[in-house]
Amino acid sequence: MRRLLPLLLGLCLLLCACGGQQQTRSAPAPGPSAAPLPEPSAAPLSPRPSVPVYWEGLLRLRGYDCEGTLYLCPEELGRLFGLAFVSEYDARGFALRLQDWTLEAPAEAEVYVADGRYLYCPEGYRVLQGRVYFPAELCERLFSVRISFDGARAELDASGFQLLRGGEDYYDTHYHVEDLYWLSHIIYAEAGSEPLAGQLGVGSVVLNRVRSELFPPTVMGVVLQRNHRIQFSPVENGRIAAEPDETAMLAACLCLEGYNPVGESLYFINPDLGDSAWFENALEEVVRIGNHVFYS
Repeated sequence: MRRLLPLLLGLCLLLCACGGQQQTRSAPAPGPSAAPLPEPSAAPLSPRPSVPVYWEGLLRLRGYDCEGTLYLCPEELGRLFGLAFVSEYDARGFALRLQDWTLEAPAEAEVYVADGRYLYCPEGYRVLQGRVYFPAELCERLFSVRISFDGARAELDASGFQLLRGGEDYYDTHYHVEDLYWLSHIIYAEAGSEPLAGQLGVGSVVLNRVRSELFPPTVMGVVLQRNHRIQFSPVENGRIAAEPDETAMLAACLCLEGYNPVGESLYFINPDLGDSAWFENALEEVVRIGNHVFYS
């Protein structure tokens, strides 16, 4: 018995040490750009974090539900289409590479760059077990696919699959210089001190007007329009001539890419600087972003 005691004691210490090592082997800590997705478990707060993703009736991969937003791994999604991406992830951010094609997602940035084109991602990417996951909406733009998510499972429609392409000077070669000029100038003049989402809102109102039969059919025409009076105060007071900064230029490009946080809004106002009575009585409020209220 005396001989067994040391052996039993040593065995207990060994088991304790093994248990301690297992406890420290949790999911790797994310970089400063994103919070971690919940670990797949049956915990009461996360009863269904893992989401099966089906394509053509077959289970192809799994995503993760983070507070109602579906996240997918772009590497795994690309593999379905025969794309062998090479990824890099560290504290500075995430990069995805394929021959002459590159996507760069800097840490804590709202905008990523894929082959010279801008992708707006205010939610940020997430990291789980050393792999990077993007919101499904970003994946849709990246691969030109459609992803439906009902909270329990996701369906992938890849009938229009095409990897997002851009190239050098994409915005200069694919959009009218006049549109970029006037859109960036009115964004900067009206919302230069607003967050990027607020600048996108102002740019979206201008483009919504371009598409509406109630307003001129060009960006310059909308910005300079006079219906009994000038439509935008910066045109009247001369601020429209101020050189836009890099954020305003970026916002203009994103608006032309189709990013629109204000729906079908045709009007906006800062109620602290102007009389909003007519807007409130005659229009329907859509959303408030920063200091501006947007109306349709």
